[in-house]
Amino acid sequence: MLSFKDVSEVREFTTEQGIEFISFYVSDIDGRFRNVTIPADNFTEKTVNEGIGFDASNLGFAAVDRSDMLIKPDLDFAFLDPVEPESKILYFLCDVLDIDTEESFNQDLRHIVGKAVAALREEGVADEVQIGLELEFYILDDLYSTMTARETSYRVESGEFASPPGGAELYRIYSNRGYFRSEPNDHHFALRNEICTALKRIGLEVKYHHHEVGSSQAEIEFKFRSVEFMADATTLAKQICHRVARKHGKIITFIPKLIPGEAGNGMHIHQFLLKDGRNVFHDDAGLYKLSPVALHYIGGLLSHPGSLVALTNPTTNSYRRLIPGFEAPVKAVFAEGNRSAAIRIPGYVKDPQERRFEFRTIDATCNPYLAYAAMIMAGLDGVRRKIDPVKAGFGPYDTNLYDLPQSKLDQIKSFPPNLEVALDALQNDRAYLVHRGVFPEHLLDKFITTKMKDIADMQKVPHPWEIARYYDI
Repeated sequence: MLSFKDVSEVREFTTEQGIEFISFYVSDIDGRFRNVTIPADNFTEKTVNEGIGFDASNLGFAAVDRSDMLIKPDLDFAFLDPVEPESKILYFLCDVLDIDTEESFNQDLRHIVGKAVAALREEGVADEVQIGLELEFYILDDLYSTMTARETSYRVESGEFASPPGGAELYRIYSNRGYFRSEPNDHHFALRNEICTALKRIGLEVKYHHHEVGSSQAEIEFKFRSVEFMADATTLAKQICHRVARKHGKIITFIPKLIPGEAGNGMHIHQFLLKDGRNVFHDDAGLYKLSPVALHYIGGLLSHPGSLVALTNPTTNSYRRLIPGFEAPVKAVFAEGNRSAAIRIPGYVKDPQERRFEFRTIDATCNPYLAYAAMIMAGLDGVRRKIDPVKAGFGPYDTNLYDLPQSKLDQIKSFPPNLEVALDALQNDRAYLVHRGVFPEHLLDKFITTKMKDIADMQKVPHPWEIARYYDI
């Protein structure tokens, strides 16, 4: 990662390194980076002081009649192209400015996480949030999707899938038998290494990577960093994965449920809070050695299961992963070492400075800027209201939830069964998000409108299952 004190330092660097282009990234409401690029010689004081004009309505978070905005490069967050270093391109992440006031746009997604951390600080809870994430994805040879008047279908191809059409069993991996598999059955070891090397170039340190449960499924786990850095880095990591895959003629997808019967893709988030450098989640005398702050924070997360997952699991496909009976959790409960619980306290953590919990419901189709901020605000709400997760009925449940009788399961609060229910919850349960002005009301309204359109568009398309089920009635 590069940091520059001023424009002259940037220009000196570009001259020394032979940089030909400078590209500027800004996130849209879905969490994809958009970019505009200029010749390096065009980077001047005006670029930084006045910004570059763009149409923010195309990014999903501004009204059409007030869509002219400015992007301003963040001189503290720059990097050389991590995938193709020989390309001589310098990248900056950018902030969004209001064109009239030239001050930070209140719906700038990148700043919402910072406002959430500031809320924690102002209320004396903590001054830093540490995030570690596990990124799961599928690596494919081909992915086809067809929607015409004669065909609605998708097809997935991978050299790892068992029982190929031609019958050639070239070190295939059978369904859900891929966990920690090694070469030659692991077909993508070298590709994951290349992704991790690229991630290291932007300062995102990898803890480890491995083959995941599904055939052609992978996981990369990252070391802890501040939530502000990780919001940027999560979005960058996904893009880097896509770029490395394309470079090798592959496709990487983070879609939560791609293949019926195979493991889904989650993005488990480990988190803890620091105050004056001390982990405030640790307490030797507490349940699972968690402090009252940690337990109340957990209580806050589990008290908003609907509105929270609208932001952490924001696609129609997200809820095809969140189904009972699998490791993707559907019940708002916590426990130590229980992968069927939404919040898992890792039993292997011994260092008080690393005392933490893992939120397992979230997936990588979320916009990290929104999802991470929402988790912080839900946690802060729990701390402020002193929500005891035990008294509130959220656990602990130290058993596989799906071994419980249905009558008991019915008494435990569930996450929404689909995106429409989650968005309805977000419409009605948002006071904790707009607390201290962290989430602008208009942004939440725009988010709901955007996602409801996704639902409406999906519902217009007949599903292959429906055809097979009902064609002969």
